[in-house]
Amino acid sequence: MEAQVPVLEGVRVLEVGGGIPAAFAARWLAGFGADVVRIEPDHEQLTPDEAVYLLPGKRRVLADPAQLRALALAADIVIEDCPPGRLAALGADPAALRSEKPALVVVSITPYGQDGPYARFPATNITAFAMGGIMSLTGMHQREPLVTGGSQALYLGGLDAAGAALAAYFGAALHGEGDWVDISLQECMAGMLELYGPLGAYEGVLSVRAGNHVRAVWALYPCLDGYAGVCALERQVPALFSLIGDPELNEPRFRDPLERPNHDDELQAKLYAWFGERTRAELVELGFRHRVPIGAVTTPLELLDNPSLRERGFFDTVETPAGTARVPGRPFLGLPWQIGPLADPVPAADVLAAWEAAR
Repeated sequence: MEAQVPVLEGVRVLEVGGGIPAAFAARWLAGFGADVVRIEPDHEQLTPDEAVYLLPGKRRVLADPAQLRALALAADIVIEDCPPGRLAALGADPAALRSEKPALVVVSITPYGQDGPYARFPATNITAFAMGGIMSLTGMHQREPLVTGGSQALYLGGLDAAGAALAAYFGAALHGEGDWVDISLQECMAGMLELYGPLGAYEGVLSVRAGNHVRAVWALYPCLDGYAGVCALERQVPALFSLIGDPELNEPRFRDPLERPNHDDELQAKLYAWFGERTRAELVELGFRHRVPIGAVTTPLELLDNPSLRERGFFDTVETPAGTARVPGRPFLGLPWQIGPLADPVPAADVLAAWEAAR
């Protein structure tokens, strides 16, 4: 069978800034075939593990301001996570670049946007997480709010930036006009609040942190070898109750969805007991067999051996000086996906010459 051409083959992407958001956004484009060039920062912001995940398949260059500007004008898409005004100070102001090359797409990712009262404030993942509102919903209501593991705000900003870059690029391909997209990490996190945050903002309803239990039938529970959870919609509650097999669950106080919240503590106790007598594997199998949405909390090491992820080729293999690493790969099947090596930095002049020769 003839190999498929990557959907972004021939698209030139310049990554500037050195942080997780720009690197994550550009990683998706590189995976789908774009030629991604990363300007190496003066001080590396990524940990060695983050670099193994975010940088394979990219050409990494050392560039002075003049070369940075030349690369930006030679690119189709520029993705950057510098502080506001930093690119302009380097001679690559996004508005000026687009004035010279209207089809250019520039996506800027900052904590609070390019302007406004907080634009110049320093920020980290945890402050973006908090200012976006999600921290107000994370943790137990009796205790202080929490931040989730990893760098969710930074990665979410990168994910949104990848989508914005592609939308603007395809628009430029249709009508010749690019865009400068201003992405705020705070707004990215605020967009994840779903019902709870907006309800409080617009209707004055206080959202209370629920910890691991939104309600008894939508919660995490300890089991014999870790944690597992159930996320049952109302139409799935009868199957869950049937699986548990407790005759009391047929009583109106549990069956009636309007009455059930008044007895949530009692229902939680029953689920604590039921989950606590079984292993994660048993619970997942029971859920599968009885069409109840039960899942297990797994460790990163266990995910590497997850049969479903392995079957669909989710993990990429990256060769590093320390050995072979497996990292999360394609987001979905159906489009060609590629993973290149973790390359050493090269002079910017070499990339400029190659891009010029390819025109």
